[in-house]
Amino acid sequence: MIERPAREAPRSDRVDNDATARNATARNAAARDAIDDDWPGAGPMSAGDNPSTDAPPPVLALIGDRYHNLDYIRVHFDRLFAELGIAYRYTGNYEWFSGEDDTRALLSGVRLLCVFRDGLIFPAGYVGPEFYSYYVLNLMNRPPSGPSGTWVTEGFGRAVEQFVRDGGSLFSCHNNLSVSTFSSTYRSLTGGVYDGHPPERPWRVEVVATDHPLTRGVTDFVVTDEQHFPIYDRDAADMLLRGVNTDGLTFTSDSGAVQDGTVSAVAWAHEHGDGRVVVSTVGHNLDALWKPEYWQFQINAVRWLLRDT
Repeated sequence: MIERPAREAPRSDRVDNDATARNATARNAAARDAIDDDWPGAGPMSAGDNPSTDAPPPVLALIGDRYHNLDYIRVHFDRLFAELGIAYRYTGNYEWFSGEDDTRALLSGVRLLCVFRDGLIFPAGYVGPEFYSYYVLNLMNRPPSGPSGTWVTEGFGRAVEQFVRDGGSLFSCHNNLSVSTFSSTYRSLTGGVYDGHPPERPWRVEVVATDHPLTRGVTDFVVTDEQHFPIYDRDAADMLLRGVNTDGLTFTSDSGAVQDGTVSAVAWAHEHGDGRVVVSTVGHNLDALWKPEYWQFQINAVRWLLRDT
C-alpha cells in the first residue's frame, strides 16, 4: 500500500526566482539538511516509512518549468511510482542544484534521479506559463517580460555524470535535453540535445529495438504530443523508440540539422560507468504520458534503471 503523508503544498510551488538567491549558501545547506528531515516536496511514501528517521527514498525528481506545470508532472509521478511501489521525492527548486557540491549532496543516498524540466528560467517574469497566453497582451498595461536565463551550471552536469558513473541512474524526461544546451558534460551523459519541436499534433511512436528490456510488452502507438526533434549523438544501437509523422507534416529544427523532417529520435538507453541512463522525449501532457504502451515503457524504464528486472 502506498500512501501520501499529510503535508502542506510543496515549497516547489513557491520557487524564488531571484538570481541572487540561486547561489545562496544558506539555502543550499538547508536543502541538504532537509533531505533527512521531511524534505519539502515529499512524494508518496510506503506505508510505515518515517521520513524523519528513515533513509531518503531511492528516487529524487526535479520537475516543472515555465512551459511544463509542476502539478501535472507530480500527478504523473505519483501514479507511476505508486504502481511500482517505490517511494520518491520531488522538488521544483532548481536553485538547490546550481552548484556541483550542492548537487552531489542532494544525490547522496539516491539511486535514481528523474529530471523533468528544461534549463531555462525567467527571473524578470512572463505573461503566462506558455507562449499561448500572448494573445491577451494587447489587454495588458506593461506586462512582465524579460530575457531567459539558466539555472544550469557545468558543475551540475559534472555532479550528475559522477553520480551515474558511480552506479546511480538518470531518467531524462520530455524536454530535459534543453539542459544539454547549457552543459557539455550533461550532453555527453544523455547523448543528445534539444533542437526544437512543432506544436502538439498526432504522430506515431514506433518501437525500434524489440528485444530490449525497456520495450518488453510495448507496441507501436499514436500520441497527440509535441514531437521533439533532438540532435541524437549516440550509436543507432541505443535507440529504442522513434517518432514518425504519418500525416506527412514536416519540421525544420532550430539548428537546421533537420530540414523538413518527419522522423525523430524519441527514446534511448545506455550504460555509463556503473550506472544507467534513459532519455525519452514523450510527455507534454498526461494523455501522452498515460498511453498504455508508453506507460509500460516507463514501468520498464524505472525497473531497468533501478536494476529491478
